[in-house]
Amino acid sequence: MSTRLAIDALPLLLEGGISHYVRPLVEHVAAAAGLRSTSALPDWSLDLVFRLGGFGARRALYEAYCRTAPPARGRHRLIPWPDRVVQWCWTHGLAVPGAGRPGQPGVFLATTELVPLGHTSRRRVVGIVYDLIPLRLPRYFKENTGVYQRQALARVNRCDALIAISECTRRDVTALLGVPEERIRVIYPGADAPSPTALVEPPEPAPARPYIYYAGALALNKNVDGLLRIFARVVHDHGLDLELILSGRDFCGIAFWRRMTDDLCITDRVRLLGWRPAGERDWWLTHALMLWQFSWYEGFGLPVLEAAARGVPVLCSNRGALPEILKHPEQELDPGDEAAAAARAAAACRSPATLAAWRAHGLRRAAAFDWSVSARQLLACCAEVAAESTRESRAV
Repeated sequence: MSTRLAIDALPLLLEGGISHYVRPLVEHVAAAAGLRSTSALPDWSLDLVFRLGGFGARRALYEAYCRTAPPARGRHRLIPWPDRVVQWCWTHGLAVPGAGRPGQPGVFLATTELVPLGHTSRRRVVGIVYDLIPLRLPRYFKENTGVYQRQALARVNRCDALIAISECTRRDVTALLGVPEERIRVIYPGADAPSPTALVEPPEPAPARPYIYYAGALALNKNVDGLLRIFARVVHDHGLDLELILSGRDFCGIAFWRRMTDDLCITDRVRLLGWRPAGERDWWLTHALMLWQFSWYEGFGLPVLEAAARGVPVLCSNRGALPEILKHPEQELDPGDEAAAAARAAAACRSPATLAAWRAHGLRRAAAFDWSVSARQLLACCAEVAAESTRESRAV
C-alpha cells in the first residue's frame, strides 16, 4: 500500500524565487517516488496541489505548465478557492476541495506560506523554510517585524517537521522563532547540470569587453547598490576595462539605477536586462568573466551554485548562507568594506591563475550538490513523519 504525498505545487507555475528550489526538487521527488519501496522509503502516491481559485492568470500559467510538464509526474488536484479562504480553512483544520480531507492519511509538503494544520490529523505536514530575511534585515521591508514573526511562528508550529535550505536558515529558525534544531532538517538545493543545448543567445549584442554578471532581484537587500559602487571602484580606482550585466526583477525602478550609474560615471558600462528566461540567463552566466553576489543576506544563493557548476568563478559576500556553498574564504568579501572588496575583486580579475583556481574549486563544490540526493532526503523525512503518524494511530 502506498503512502500519499501531496505537494503545494503553485511554485511550479512561477519563475524566480522559491520556484528555483521547488521545481527541480519536485521533479526529482516524482522520479524517486516511483521506485519500489525499501526499508527506508515506502511506495508513494504523489499528488500535486495547484491553488488556482479566482485567478485567471494562475489558470493560464497552469494550462501552459500542463502543455510542457513531463508526463506521469503525479495526479493533479485543483483548488478552486482563493488563497485567503484556503488559509482560513487550513488554519482551522477544515477540508479544502482538491486538497483532501483533514483526516486523510499521508503527508503534505508545504512549499509556500500557506500551511495546513498538522498534528491533530492522520495527515502530517512537512514545511519548507527558505529564509527569515524580514527579521534579519527589517530596514529593507515594509512588514511589521512583530507581525511577521508571529505569522512565521504560527506557520512552523502547524508543521510536524521542518526543512531548511541551509544551515544558516536552520540557525535563524532556532534563534528567531525558538524552534529546536532537532525539528529542522537541512536539505540543500542541487546543482542543475549545465546543458549547452539549453542556452538561448539573447537578442542584444554581446559586450565588447569582458563582463561581470549578477543574477537576482535588483533590490537593496541584495546590496545591488553596493555592488555598483564596488564595480565603479574597480573601474576607476583600479583601472580595469570591464562591463557589468545585471539580470533579474527590478524592485527599485530603472530611474533609480540610472541615477546611480550616472553619479558613479559607469552608465556606459552597466547593462540592466530585467527578468530574462532561463536559457538567456544561462547564456549570460556561461560567458561571464565572473559572477558577483554581494548580498547582505541569502537563505542559500542559487546563482552562486549555478555559476560554480558551469565553471564560472565566483566572488561572494561572507553573509548569510553564501559561505556554505563554496566553503572557500578566498572567494568571500565583506560587503560593508567596499574599498577592500574592490581591491580583492580587481586582484582576482587581473589574475588568470586565481580565476582558474576558483573555477576548478567551484566545479568540485558543485558536484557535492545533487537534486537526486535532495529528493531522497525529502522522502526520507516524509517517511519518518508518516511512520510516526502510523505509530500514534496504532497506539490509539
